[in-house]
Amino acid sequence: MTSHPHLRAPNLDDAADSADSTDAVDVVDVVDVVDVLDADYGELLGTTRLSPLRLPPEAELAAMARRSPLLAAVRALALWIGDGRPVDDETGALGEDDLALAAEELSARGVLPTEMTDATEITEVTQVTTTRDEVSQWWELADDLEFIHIGETKATVESGVDDWPDGDDDTVLEVWKQAFASVCAWSLSLDAELAGEPHLHLHGAGATVLPLFAARENGITMAELSAMVHEVAMIDADGDWSDEGWRSWVASHGDPAEVLYGRLALLGAVEITDGVVRLTAPGLFALWSELKSEIDIPLLPSAESMSASHMVSIALLGTDEQVGVEWNLWSATRTATDAAKQLAAAAEEGGPGERGAATALLHELGTDAHQVWERLLNVPSLRPYAKQALREAGNTSAQCELTDHDIAWLTADMFCDVDVEHPPDQIGDLLASTVGEGEEGLFEVLWRLNHPGAGAALRVFGEYHPDRKVAKAARRAAFKLESVR
Repeated sequence: MTSHPHLRAPNLDDAADSADSTDAVDVVDVVDVVDVLDADYGELLGTTRLSPLRLPPEAELAAMARRSPLLAAVRALALWIGDGRPVDDETGALGEDDLALAAEELSARGVLPTEMTDATEITEVTQVTTTRDEVSQWWELADDLEFIHIGETKATVESGVDDWPDGDDDTVLEVWKQAFASVCAWSLSLDAELAGEPHLHLHGAGATVLPLFAARENGITMAELSAMVHEVAMIDADGDWSDEGWRSWVASHGDPAEVLYGRLALLGAVEITDGVVRLTAPGLFALWSELKSEIDIPLLPSAESMSASHMVSIALLGTDEQVGVEWNLWSATRTATDAAKQLAAAAEEGGPGERGAATALLHELGTDAHQVWERLLNVPSLRPYAKQALREAGNTSAQCELTDHDIAWLTADMFCDVDVEHPPDQIGDLLASTVGEGEEGLFEVLWRLNHPGAGAALRVFGEYHPDRKVAKAARRAAFKLESVR
C-alpha cells in the first residue's frame, strides 16, 4: 500500500483552519430567531462548544461600560423627564411636542444620538442632530433599564438611573448587558413601528450578533451582516415580502444592519473599522454571560495558569489570530521541555481532535520535543504521530516506518469528527488528497481498525469523495463494519 506521504500531522495553521468550519455560522442558522435572548443556542450555533475566551478583569469591563455614549444619552433623557412628563394614556409614550422638545434640548446639551453619517466606517463617535425617533429609542431603552417609571398619565425618573454609571462594577455591567439585549431585540422593530410599517419584520436581526461572537477577532464585514439581516427579514415575512418595499425602506431609513450596528457601536458593544464589525470586550462578555449555560466556552486564566488542555482547545477551535497570540503567551511562560510534556499529556487524555491539535503544537517546538516524541512511540493512539514527527526529524529507523495500520489510524482521527450534514468547504479536495484512485485498500484496514471513529470517517469518504470508485469502496467498507457490530 502507498505510504501516503501527504497524510501528515497538521501544523499550527492547520489546527486553526479546522476550527474555522466549527466556528462559522451560516445565515440559515439565524433566520428563525425572534428574540436573540430566547433561543436554543446549541442548535443556533451548530455546536455546544466554542473556543476558550480571554476577557479583561471585571473592573476593566465596567470601566468600558461606563463610557457608553448611548447610555449617557438614555440617562440624560431620564434626568430630563425628572419629576414628571405627561404620557399618552394608551401607548405610554411621550407626546409629539415633548419628543420634539427633548430632541431640541438634548441636542443643545451635546447628547450624542445613534444616527450616524456613515455607519460602516465608525472609528469614533461624531455628533449629529438628535431626532425625535432616536429620542423614542432612548425612551424605550430608559423604560427597559428602569431609568424611568411610566405611569398612567405621566413618566418620572426612576431610582435605577443611579445604577449607571455610578453603581458598583457588577451593577454597571448588568445595566450595560440589559441595554445590549434590548437594542438587539427590538430597536429595529421600533424603527418600523415608528415609521408606520409594522409589516416589515426586523425583530430577528439582533441574532446576527451570534455569528459575530463566533468570529471573534476576525469579525464579519458589514456587507455580510447586511445580507444576514436581509435574509432574516425576508424569511420572517413568511411570504409577505416585497423587494421594492425593502429597497424603499433602505433608501429612506438606511440599511437596517448599518443602523443596528451603528447603535451597538455607540453602546460600546462593537467596533467598526474598514467595513469590518468586531465585538468589543464588553460585547464578548455580554454574549458569553448569555451563552455559557448552554455552550461550553471556558474563560482563560492568565498565561501562567493556563493548562495544556486550554492551549489544545484553542488550537482545536480558535481562529488563526487567537491561536497565534495564545501560543506565544503560553509557550513563553514555561520551558520548551515542560511545554512538550504537558502537551503530550493532553494528547493522551483527549480524543481525535485533541490528538491532532496537541501534536500540531508539539511540531511547533521543533527539536525540543524530540524526547517526548520518542516516548509517544509507546502510546498506541499517538504512535503514528510520533513516527511522522521523528521521520521528519531525520530518524529513518524501522520503528519509525508508517504501517498501513498507522495510516488508517491517522485517517480515522482526521475525519471522524467531520459533520456529515455540514462538512467544511473543499472537503472533496481534502479527501482526494488523502486517498487517491488506486489507494482504496486503505478502507479495508480502516474498517477493521479498533478506532471508535472508523465508521464515521468511512461515511465521510463515502459521501463526499469526488471519485465515485473510491467513494463506493468507502461505503462498502462502512457496510462491512456495521455488519460485524
